[in-house]
Amino acid sequence: MLEDQISVVQARIAELERLKSSTAQRRASSSTLHHRPGLGNLLNQFYMQQTSVSAEASASEGPSIELPFIILQALAHNFLHHAPKFGFFLDTQAFHDAVTSRTAAIAPNLPAVLVNVMYLWGVHLSEDPRLAAYEPALLSHALRSTAGSLVGTHPRTVLHSLQASVLLAYYFVRNTRFLEAKYHTSAAVSIAVSVGLHRVRGPGQQEGVGVLLPPRDAKEEGERIAAFWSVLTLNNCWVGLDDAPSNLVYGPGGLKIDTPWPVDTADYIERPHLLPTQSSGTVSKFLANVPDDARSVPALYAKGAILFEEGMRLGVRYRRNALPPPDPEFHALDNNIAAFTYMLPPLACKTLLVVHMLPHGAMIQLHRHFATAHAPSRAKVLAAARAVEDALTKIDVPNVKLVNPVLAPLWTSACLVLIEEMKRQDKQRGVSGTEDLALEAALGSITAAMAVCAPHCRLMTVQLDVVRAHKAQSA
Repeated sequence: MLEDQISVVQARIAELERLKSSTAQRRASSSTLHHRPGLGNLLNQFYMQQTSVSAEASASEGPSIELPFIILQALAHNFLHHAPKFGFFLDTQAFHDAVTSRTAAIAPNLPAVLVNVMYLWGVHLSEDPRLAAYEPALLSHALRSTAGSLVGTHPRTVLHSLQASVLLAYYFVRNTRFLEAKYHTSAAVSIAVSVGLHRVRGPGQQEGVGVLLPPRDAKEEGERIAAFWSVLTLNNCWVGLDDAPSNLVYGPGGLKIDTPWPVDTADYIERPHLLPTQSSGTVSKFLANVPDDARSVPALYAKGAILFEEGMRLGVRYRRNALPPPDPEFHALDNNIAAFTYMLPPLACKTLLVVHMLPHGAMIQLHRHFATAHAPSRAKVLAAARAVEDALTKIDVPNVKLVNPVLAPLWTSACLVLIEEMKRQDKQRGVSGTEDLALEAALGSITAAMAVCAPHCRLMTVQLDVVRAHKAQSA
């Protein structure tokens, strides 16, 4: 349907291009969008002139998806610029080159499911209210194409379908539609495990037996490795926030993950020696605190997500206890979180922001149920919350804006710790002291960062409201 509509719009564009003088005047007065220079100009031209060609877009049933192809390309570019924040694991440059081709709409290597999901994201991330009217229709197209995305003969059908499920899960998370996010997360996990992406380079792994053919080259194998860890981090960052069981269970009787830790995208081709010839027990060794050399940002992100999910799982298991349990697994995880936090590289760029936040969130999740009655647990969650605030001092917060959505609950948990500590100290002392001022300043720093990101993410807006409500109740 998109292909047919694009053909119609291309014919319209040819007619519009003949109106050069009026077009030039409109371009001179038009504004640009934040994410894509020139997109605002294109939209202004399109919206101001299309009524002289057709009134279809203003029909009572709402706008059709008849945006000019050049605008669709700009939307795709806008999304791909931010795609790594939302679990995009395919080759971004190759995908960008394909999308920006004039014949991309009919290129055989661009399946409809990814085209639709990508345009949905492009509109979702835009800040032009005129494009927002197209989002429901694009979402409907994306969901319909996802439903049948595994039925196909393309050798990359599985990866394409998996990528679409991951992107839709993040889309629904950002829009606080958690039931739908869980559905697509579960679908992504099911696809990844059923085709053996958790056993890449594992012992006894027979490539080509089953759904997936052997990877054609190092780049394709790298996409498979990146795909699995993208699915795992998606699952681990979100599935346990409402105390629901995880789709992935490790340990005895659980899933044995052999796929090696991911590396930076270029390194799959340029530095293949970073990957072991054979890999086994990747996650179990990490949780057992077995040292390894995996220090790439994707690997650190995956490790942090594992610790975060484990912290939620164990914290919920013992939440009715007044004191931390005498459980070796609990204390081993506590030590592992501390060791992981200690070895993190300096927070020198925004890409490391979520990596630094995850272990602090893991420590809060592990100890939060004991913080009221157990001083050591209270000290640990308070130190983690302050570390969140300290990390924010090392980046340019006003320019952060569009972030990985998992930062919303991570920052919220830190804020709630600070609010509870302020309430506790006020009850003990009866008046505010120097420590209260420091806690108030830390809380202000985190909520200020949330306020910067909130206009760009509904989830952040909702979480910021939660923090403000708790603060008001404690006043």
